[in-house]
Amino acid sequence: MAIINLKEASEVDRISEGAVLINEEPVLRQGKHKPFMIGTFIGPDGNSEFRIWEEQIYQSVVENGTGIYDASVVGSEYNGNYYLTVRRIRPTLEDGLERSDFLPQIPKLQIKKHWQEANLALKEQGLTESAMFIAKEILNDPEVVSRFFVEGAAIYHHDNKIGGLANHSFKMLRILAAVIANLPALRKSCDLLYLGVLLHDIGKIHEYDNLAPSEFWYANHRVRGIEFLTKYKELIVERYDEAFYRQLQAIIIGHHGEYGDRPTTVATGIVHYIDTLESQVTGLLEKQRDTPGVKIRNEWGFLEAIPLDDEFYFEEEAIER
Repeated sequence: MAIINLKEASEVDRISEGAVLINEEPVLRQGKHKPFMIGTFIGPDGNSEFRIWEEQIYQSVVENGTGIYDASVVGSEYNGNYYLTVRRIRPTLEDGLERSDFLPQIPKLQIKKHWQEANLALKEQGLTESAMFIAKEILNDPEVVSRFFVEGAAIYHHDNKIGGLANHSFKMLRILAAVIANLPALRKSCDLLYLGVLLHDIGKIHEYDNLAPSEFWYANHRVRGIEFLTKYKELIVERYDEAFYRQLQAIIIGHHGEYGDRPTTVATGIVHYIDTLESQVTGLLEKQRDTPGVKIRNEWGFLEAIPLDDEFYFEEEAIER
């Protein structure tokens, strides 16, 4: 059975049948008269919220949990929110499908390009060989190399694709280069901000597992990032000093700004603002691409779409580090 194209299926009243992936446990909510299920399907062309209104239909998902299902869905909309109404769903009978078939991916060459561009731009702004050496050591760490270039930056919202974690971090580095170019006083702190951006989400290699929460998701990526950084304390202090190391800790802890631990350093505030800009703009554009029509609903209300170039993909190629 073919995988459902979730973007096409979201067209209101369109009926689609095929395979879908539930990668995270859906939840039951209490409706006016009875409970209903709400969750997210993940597909190579994007994600889509789904709802199942009847207990006899969602019971199959309750019993079988996450996995690949065969489903019949219809595109639905309420007050500007688009979702799929599930009319039938059962564990797939197709032997040839794997979870990886459903997970959207960012081309490796695109990630490599962002990394190279960021390093070149930041070297012009004062990035030193010491910082680049530490970055190379971290990215080639056995704990990192098999996860940082694979995991997503989020389960929902932005860069929630295979390779999204590295892509998000490298895009932030390119923004950092532009910020320092416009504020040359920051050149003296280029190394600190560079490593802070690179490390701010490093703990997500443990918080997530193929775009789903990991076993120990409740020890969030800020906690796990601090834990990981201890491996490189001696190297960082040797190349810089303990104050530099503690500043990196502060960035990992406080980069969520008002949505987490309060930032306690200027560097943390800068990384938080860059993180917010990159993630929110990326998320907004992804929402436009995933929303039928020209009206996009978010926390501000309805937004009119803007013209966008078709997403450009590079040929697949192994990343050279």
